[in-house]
Amino acid sequence: MAAAAASKQPWAYCKAIPTNSNNTDAAHTPYYHSTYYGPGELETYKHTQLQQDVKDAKLKIWYPGIWHRPSPRALFRIHLNAMMNSGGGDLVLLKLVSNSIIVSSWFHLPTCHQMTTLQWQSKLINTMSNERVYEHTLLSIQSTSKEHEKDNNSAVVEEDEWFKDCCVIIELDTREEHSHSRKLGDKCSETQLHAPPCISLVNIPDLTTTEKVEWRPLLCDSTQTCDPAEVDGFKIPITTSDRDDDNEVTSSSAGQDESSYEFPHQQDLCKVCTIHPSTIEHNSTQTCHEITCDFGREILGHVRITILPSKATIPSSSSVEPPIQLRVGETHAEALNDNEEHFEQSIDLCTDGDDNTMWLSSHLLAFRYVRIIIASDDDIDPDEVTVACSSQEAEIDNAGSLDFGPNAPSDNNILDRNIWDCAAATLKLCIHQNFIVDGIKRDRLPWLGDVVVSLMANAYSFHDMECIRWSLSVLGRCGMEKLYCNANNNALEEEVDARVQVAESHVNGIVDYSLWFFICHWLYQRYFGDESFLRQEWPLLETRLVNLIQWCSDKNKGWFIEHESEWIFIDWTVEGDKSEPLQIIWWWALDCAHDLAKSMLLVGTDDESKENSVVELIKDVQSKLETSLMERDDIQAGYSRHAHLLGVLSGLYSRLDDRASGDWWDPDTSDERAYMIRKSRKLVEESRSALLGKDLAAVATPYMKHLECLALIRLDERSTALDQVRKYWGGMLETGATTFYEAFNEGESISDVAAFYDRPYARSLCHAWSAGPCALYPEILLGIRPLSDGWKEWACSPMEGVSSVTSEVNTMYGTIRIDLNQTQLRVSVPDGTTMKLMNKSYEGGLHCIPRSVLISSELTTQWSKKYRSWHYHDKHVIPPNPIIAGHEGIQMTDVPTVFQLPGDETFYMSFIGFDGTGYQSFIAESSDLVQWTKFRLAMGFGEERSFDFGGVVLGAYHYESYHIDAPRVLKKANDDKFLSLYGAYEKKNTYEPDPGYQGLASSSDGMNWKREKDESILSIHGPGEVSDWEKHSIYQPWLVEHDGVYYNFYNAKQMPEWIEQIGIAKSQCLYEWERHNDNPIISVSRDGFDTQFCSDAKVFWDAVEKHWAMFFYGVGRGAAHIMIAFSRDLIHWERDTTPLYQAGGNPSGLDKKYAHKVSLVYNPRNETFYMFYCAVGDEGRGIGLITSKPL
Repeated sequence: MAAAAASKQPWAYCKAIPTNSNNTDAAHTPYYHSTYYGPGELETYKHTQLQQDVKDAKLKIWYPGIWHRPSPRALFRIHLNAMMNSGGGDLVLLKLVSNSIIVSSWFHLPTCHQMTTLQWQSKLINTMSNERVYEHTLLSIQSTSKEHEKDNNSAVVEEDEWFKDCCVIIELDTREEHSHSRKLGDKCSETQLHAPPCISLVNIPDLTTTEKVEWRPLLCDSTQTCDPAEVDGFKIPITTSDRDDDNEVTSSSAGQDESSYEFPHQQDLCKVCTIHPSTIEHNSTQTCHEITCDFGREILGHVRITILPSKATIPSSSSVEPPIQLRVGETHAEALNDNEEHFEQSIDLCTDGDDNTMWLSSHLLAFRYVRIIIASDDDIDPDEVTVACSSQEAEIDNAGSLDFGPNAPSDNNILDRNIWDCAAATLKLCIHQNFIVDGIKRDRLPWLGDVVVSLMANAYSFHDMECIRWSLSVLGRCGMEKLYCNANNNALEEEVDARVQVAESHVNGIVDYSLWFFICHWLYQRYFGDESFLRQEWPLLETRLVNLIQWCSDKNKGWFIEHESEWIFIDWTVEGDKSEPLQIIWWWALDCAHDLAKSMLLVGTDDESKENSVVELIKDVQSKLETSLMERDDIQAGYSRHAHLLGVLSGLYSRLDDRASGDWWDPDTSDERAYMIRKSRKLVEESRSALLGKDLAAVATPYMKHLECLALIRLDERSTALDQVRKYWGGMLETGATTFYEAFNEGESISDVAAFYDRPYARSLCHAWSAGPCALYPEILLGIRPLSDGWKEWACSPMEGVSSVTSEVNTMYGTIRIDLNQTQLRVSVPDGTTMKLMNKSYEGGLHCIPRSVLISSELTTQWSKKYRSWHYHDKHVIPPNPIIAGHEGIQMTDVPTVFQLPGDETFYMSFIGFDGTGYQSFIAESSDLVQWTKFRLAMGFGEERSFDFGGVVLGAYHYESYHIDAPRVLKKANDDKFLSLYGAYEKKNTYEPDPGYQGLASSSDGMNWKREKDESILSIHGPGEVSDWEKHSIYQPWLVEHDGVYYNFYNAKQMPEWIEQIGIAKSQCLYEWERHNDNPIISVSRDGFDTQFCSDAKVFWDAVEKHWAMFFYGVGRGAAHIMIAFSRDLIHWERDTTPLYQAGGNPSGLDKKYAHKVSLVYNPRNETFYMFYCAVGDEGRGIGLITSKPL
């Protein structure tokens, strides 16, 4: 892909690459700054070399795509904070080292457009590796004022004048006669690979300070120098350089040994180690002697064979055939193969020295086993032959870890540790020359599918950002042979169409890889938080995205258009049509691109008009695709296992649910909307059933197995995910694996694992996309995962049944260390990050949480089962407008609370009635909990100017017992009074006017209640410090007495977001209260059914399971829903994210809008739980009833 002309291309910021000099003298290391290349130029140069290496090694691969080549001609713009003019003296202004001569140069001073003459001194300082290295020194700048040009009066800038915020622009071209070049094979035989121009700035203390360096490519097919007018829109003359082109290597005055200087593009980026075989076997036949070596593990390296000189009778010559033959294999059987047709790698040998006593494999080889064949008629003693390996590995260290403590581990812990270690070893070997390559035997090149998994594995193991940056850089820079367009597609809007400058191809020639490309960029930001890389790559991402939308999407339905000639991979085997998983990946890619665009362009604000046109384009296509899916009678018709797992992971189900749910404040209650909600709400459970079952065909690769396990984790099926990891990756270990394979079917034996592509040894046995367990184990065992980019906010949720485990994860903020043992969870939270654990936030520092308070998501699912499967009652048990003498104007009823009086079997229910003026509390009674009568006022409005003048809401009674199945009998205080907390409002004639208050009420008979304390016990005014989450209004209380302490659970409002959350206050006497210092204890969630409100807690003790259960309502997904959370200490809570009962559950339409504000009572007569709630729907706002058994 040729570079565009300077006038067509924007300036791009250069990333500084650390320069490694062979000079190890620490005193000289600051002499050179980092080396600067154009964005992606170094990466694409090394990638092209990698392709040639693979071809030379005769690997049997197919690597589709027209890949970008670096531009050998470019401009560099060096911004300087300050530069001192020397006035023509010998003072150095700027010094840099480059792999190119300076073709032309300019000086730009923003405050004064002047004609300039730049005086350079250039020296050739290195010809190492056939590539010249120049040192360029800027000695002077002569400036002529434009005002005096007509009179030919020269105005020379005075000595010692400082130029502020100036920049020097230089044009470089590596296509000089002596520039390093490299012939490519076959397809590119007429093309030379030229190194990309680069510069390394020399540190000149106190004189020049570099602010930034920018780069712009120039056309490669032009012999003309760049027109200065194209550079910045104004004329500045081209100046020549004084060049010293003789071959003498000179040294600078700083004393650096430049003869050893190497640029990053010249350096080998792997660490070389010598490894010896772990076992050696000799075998003799009549025709030959064989030496078979087992190195004990997978290796990428050169085989090195040494023969004692006394035994080597063949004369030294470069043309001599090797006296031995080489065979290698990832399996023992492959190493024993002598059929050349089945060779997967080159086995050529070359001499490693001046004679034929040392031999080296000509190319890198992937192997565990080596076989050396010595012909019987050769005068070589097999005992005098030694075999070793020069292995190549990435020079990276583990930044993450997984361990199971000092105690004797269980068999499963040993297996888990072995799997994690093997996955890490697999990934490390597949980080080659700073790229993530798919496999070390095949293809030894970057493929996007491998990046998907290895990116996540890398985040938990090595935290090596560079290999991801390099891989995404080259994968995003491939050309396109042709584009396809639906004839019915309409053109894009002009301003969007103008962004499409070049045709872009599918990544690796695979349709779904082009879509995963955007998901990978999103994942990279989530796990690594590299904003500078996003800024660098965004123009490419944006162009590719618009291209895909323009040419590959149906403009009416949003579907991704498939073409028969294109390769849709998904997985090696996919049951049924690949279209379904492809459309989900397309939706996911759009969603990720939308997030990236918002992050990059700072859009998505409340002012929709300011949103970027690309964001609007994405939203439009996404919306059409979602609508198309929702219009299907069965959204999941024809789903394969792949489609189900992608539906869970992508967030598509949540989005469809949100779309169906609509606005929570004024929900659509039409039958059509109810039908849409029913369709969307079943998606998660249908996929759960499909993934837990065995009816659908299994996935075929560790790539998809990783994603399937990740989907199970998202479904809170971590124990199943753990079982699958142990069976699948543990199954590979059982075959003798030391690294994990490209593909695997459970039950395969060692004799099965080598064959692939109809070739007996084609399967890659060290493949990057099989490294998933590095990421899966921390998520499964400890629930560690980022919630925002770069781990700014992250989750921790230890799995039930894990006795002890330690894990470390490195982040941009520092290392997360989690140590779980049988007594506590000890967490080191890096400064600048926040850990989310059981609805609580933990800022930077060391936190020790008692193990006794921890509750896993698995436990919440288990404990909540007994409170599911409710049976509805058709009608309100208390209607919206009950007939109450003296209170005939009631329009709605709300907030039910059931109680009994000591010695009285009658059930009583307090509730509120709203008549347009405010809330008042009433009481009804019943003998069967279904028929309620004898409505009467329990507590009315307070007197004027009191905090309860506008309304009172009874219900937080002091009970004798808070056991969940105990009778709700009121407890009398020492002064023979019943007590209750209550909600209150000081204003009338509006619905729930801010701010709310709480008071203490008393009654002698349980029927008639009055204010016990004249002042409010809790409000936005105190007592104590009032936090932001509760500053706008205080709502309903719930009272619990436990171990002599009273607990007040209350919800409060935060504006302008209008979110409500639950906090707690404590008291020793009910009259004076103290807020908990770590409120709220239940916060709104990021996604789901309680993103807006968590309100109206009702808390009871479950003596069987030994925990507290909180029933509350959440607002999200367009309605209010009944939810549950659990705690062991009343402070630390974990919610079940799935509602116990969702709005719209009653087919009569009774609760179409909202189902909330519950009262739970157990009736021992029929062993049934009765849950009363505020049901809002077709019949208005009244008190509804659901029961645990049908009545």
